[in-house]
Amino acid sequence: MSILTLFHQIVYFTCLLTFGVGCTVAAVSRSMGLLIGMRIVQAFGAAAALTTGSGTIADMYEPHERGARVGLYYAFPLLGPALGPILGGALVQAWNWRATFWFMVIQAAVSLLLCLLMKDSFRKERSLAYIAAKKRASSRAQSRAHSTQISRRTSHNDLKMSSVKAHADVDPVPHHDVEKAEPNHPHHATQESGNANADFKLSIADVNPLGPAWQIMRQRSNVTILFASGLLFGFSYGICYTCAITFAAAPYSYDPLRVGAVLLSFGIGSVSGSVLGGRFSDRILARLKKAHGGVSRPEMRLESIKIATFILPISVLTYGWTSHFHVNVAVPTITLFLSGFSLMWTYSSTLTYIVDSNPGRASTGIAMNSCFRGMAGFIVAEISVPIRDAIGDGGLYSIWTSILLGVAGLMIYTARKGASWREEEESRKLKRALERAHEAHGHEQSLPKEDAEN
Repeated sequence: MSILTLFHQIVYFTCLLTFGVGCTVAAVSRSMGLLIGMRIVQAFGAAAALTTGSGTIADMYEPHERGARVGLYYAFPLLGPALGPILGGALVQAWNWRATFWFMVIQAAVSLLLCLLMKDSFRKERSLAYIAAKKRASSRAQSRAHSTQISRRTSHNDLKMSSVKAHADVDPVPHHDVEKAEPNHPHHATQESGNANADFKLSIADVNPLGPAWQIMRQRSNVTILFASGLLFGFSYGICYTCAITFAAAPYSYDPLRVGAVLLSFGIGSVSGSVLGGRFSDRILARLKKAHGGVSRPEMRLESIKIATFILPISVLTYGWTSHFHVNVAVPTITLFLSGFSLMWTYSSTLTYIVDSNPGRASTGIAMNSCFRGMAGFIVAEISVPIRDAIGDGGLYSIWTSILLGVAGLMIYTARKGASWREEEESRKLKRALERAHEAHGHEQSLPKEDAEN
């Protein structure tokens, strides 16, 4: 059995085990350096598993079903920022900060058990990595077959020259075609190639993350949507972080449990927006596909985000100034719900777009998305508090309103131009492939001439 026959199970198991080890060591750590190091290990395990999930969905469901599934899939991780402050506060108050890590160790153990019971969903026919590796194996088999042909011809020529020298003074042996005596049928190479394909198994050596990542970044539609997606998720990091500070400070002066209850509105809105937004994008895709004679394209999904991208900046601006002037907590709570709802309505559609527009590279596309959002989250978390301290929540979220309006424009522009960008890229790929095929054909034609001269 190939090491990647159970591709998804192996990735999930390795990542969850890494996450569990990081949590265990963090729970017993006695130094800040070790704690930070284990938090990095935790993030490594968690991020890899989160990325592979989209590839699992791409293997399990057809494009017209993915919107709802991706929305549901990303709804559960969004419960973390919403429930984390409440659950973490309860664990710390009941025991201490180490209890939060032991809770995650238990979570990792349960997930590992579920992973062992899960049936793997890896579909090699949908994996460009598998297809490319299979082509390389076929090419190597054909090269070996061609080398064998050349070797046989060379041996025949050497044997013929030795025979002439050895029998120079006797009647010459009638010349005969050694290739007819030992026929080297043209289908041998094809047969060897076919055998290679039949016996082919994907291995770790065939997995190179840099090539697929570069292919993702070469498409303009991917770059624009990844940039927009990163900013959206960066905003979600920033608002959760600064919201906790705002409501813990005077005049609200909430304890961790009450701060978590306020943030829960953002989480509930995010979960609702992710699930409903995914379903709505499936409906929009089906309707537009029917209107275009059964032909669909990934950009049709982005038509579903127009209303959400209008609600999001208004909600964010309202939250910023109502919290800035410390109005009744009900108003910021409602705007937090609307912000989370419209944010994840938009975000779930962008994720499904990345999966649909990169067939065979869904996991790589989502991995690049995780990279963008991780960098955006890191930067936003670092700069949000200093900006808030300088100009307040109103000023900070006025800036975010402008950014989110730009993000909306970028996604709508991608919806209009994405298909033509991909067609241009495919044309360039086809042109390069034809040029390589022409060069290879010219090289093959030159080989018989060299053999004849020998």
